[in-house]
Amino acid sequence: MARREGSALVWQLTDERLKRAVREAFEIAPLPNPPLELPDFPAIPPIDADSLVRQAAGIFAIDRQGFNLRLSEITDEHLPDHAKRAIDPEEAESNWMESNAAELAERVLVLQARDWLAVALDEFSPDTDRWYLGAALVQGLALGGSQVAREDCYYLLEAIAYAVTPGNLPYSNVSGRHQLAWSEQRTTAEPLPPHPAGAMAATSILDTLSMRAESAAGVLPYWLENLSVSLRLCPTLDVATRVLDGLVQAEGEACNPFVRAGLQMLSHSPDEARDILVASADHRSSSARRTVAESLSRIHAQEGELALTIADRLLLDEDFSVVILTATFVGGLARLSEEEFVPRSLKILAGGNERAVQRLVESGLRDHLSANPSDPHSMLTSAWLASSSVGRSRIGNLIVEQAAVAPQAFVETCSGIAQSDSAAHGELLRWIEMRSPESLALLR
Repeated sequence: MARREGSALVWQLTDERLKRAVREAFEIAPLPNPPLELPDFPAIPPIDADSLVRQAAGIFAIDRQGFNLRLSEITDEHLPDHAKRAIDPEEAESNWMESNAAELAERVLVLQARDWLAVALDEFSPDTDRWYLGAALVQGLALGGSQVAREDCYYLLEAIAYAVTPGNLPYSNVSGRHQLAWSEQRTTAEPLPPHPAGAMAATSILDTLSMRAESAAGVLPYWLENLSVSLRLCPTLDVATRVLDGLVQAEGEACNPFVRAGLQMLSHSPDEARDILVASADHRSSSARRTVAESLSRIHAQEGELALTIADRLLLDEDFSVVILTATFVGGLARLSEEEFVPRSLKILAGGNERAVQRLVESGLRDHLSANPSDPHSMLTSAWLASSSVGRSRIGNLIVEQAAVAPQAFVETCSGIAQSDSAAHGELLRWIEMRSPESLALLR
């Protein structure tokens, strides 16, 4: 009985959410036409929202067994272990259903949309009535901007774009020696391109999601991020333009999926990706700029000049956290190119950001001095003067190590510090005396 009470609540909320989703999808924009239809049975679009809602609610109401199967599928996957191990598992399951009824209702509707689209996208006998129901349900759920719609409905959009039943996307069947059924006579099949009518339907859904704030912020950016890795769907659905447009309008953390989409497009659409990443580096939101700064090493591996150009812009940023993240990337350049490392390091050392200087020292200055112990650019002097008392520990160790391998350069480093700041020079002498008294003798 307890389990039936939880199930009844989920049933009620599912019915209510179904009606609302279908109505909102129909009223906000025209539903896309079905990708597949039989010539003898042309599609008949719904005439109004009421008729479509009645049809969806009627089919749902008479299919209680289907609801129970979908709910059971969800329960098997998401029911927490503590409920399964409870003394009364049925009571615990009912309580869990009641506490998560709204989320479970949306998950049931995702599976309902999957089943309707499976019938609508059957290439041998497509059901166009189920198409309008399934497309409206996917679109209506996504318009709500929920996490369930964002994570669970995306694969349905892919199925629509390829006009195949959900779960049967035409990916390449790559095979190799690691597989038991591998045969050298078997060739790798190329994936099929998106279906023209299916791509138009997916385009219509993406356009509709951009028309409401909830879906434009909560669902669309993440779907575009997923689409950005697809060599075929990305150009077909004009993902680059959508990402750039969304980035311009986004604020705060909402920028990050657009930036990640640009990063993923570097491998197959470099020109479009450059525009997105440069726009991200110039974005008014520090969150977007931080995401780019964190990814500079990844960008440099694919587009070296682009990464350096972006780094030069970010080193002038007013947000200290952006400069600190960029300093980490600059430090890594010490192992790759002295010409790229030195001028940017000098800019960081002159910038007055103590944490950025510390990050530079930690990530790259030791590698640079290993190859250039004489320190021709006086980086040790600048780093000591730019650091606080707390941050001078690592720099002091480097100066002491310099005394062992390049005594004359060590003397010049100490002299440069003395000429610039007598107090900093006094602290340096105390540090050297504590760590390496023999090095102090070089200064007398």
